[in-house]
Formats: sequence, C-alpha cells, structure tokens
Amino acid sequence: MTLRNDRLPDITSHIELIDRFLDGSIAAPEFQLSFLEAIKSEPRILGDPVFPILQELFEDADAYVEYPHLRDAPDDLDDEQLHECASRARQALRDLGYA
Repeated sequence: MTLRNDRLPDITSHIELIDRFLDGSIAAPEFQLSFLEAIKSEPRILGDPVFPILQELFEDADAYVEYPHLRDAPDDLDDEQLHECASRARQALRDLGYA
C-alpha cells in the first residue's frame, strides 16, 4: 500500500474487505456482516479524513437488506446499491492515497 501521507492509518484489512466485495469474491450479505463487524471492533480512533469515508460505508452496509420482500424503507439498499456505495468509498480512499 502506498500512502501519500504517512499520517494516514493502516486500514489494509478494511480495504481488502471492500476490494473482495467489489471484485465479487464475497457477496453483499457476507460483506455487510463482515464490514459492520470490522468497523464495530476497530480499536483505533481513525479520525479525519479516513473515518468519515468508512462511517458512511458503515451506514450504507447497515441500510442493506438482503431480501427484496423485506425492503420497505426508502433508504433500504439492495446488492447493486451497496456495491455502488462500496465503489464510491473505495475511490475516496484511493483519492486519499490508499492504493
């Protein structure tokens, strides 16, 4: 991982999880559970500018609803929408310098 800023935290495990979802190695339900757990168990305070990106993806993962018949709220996300959110977060992390 190449960082433009040495002060950015090492979030390799989070990035690898996002990348596995984006490349199809894991499906949306597994990504949701794994990502929510990873962020909940993160022992560090990540701070700006990384935390807002991961927090937004956490909220997106939390809004994901696997089964279409259970999606009844306007903010419920399906597989494709969660994938788009993960892609957007990954690009934001690249923009910070995470390869």
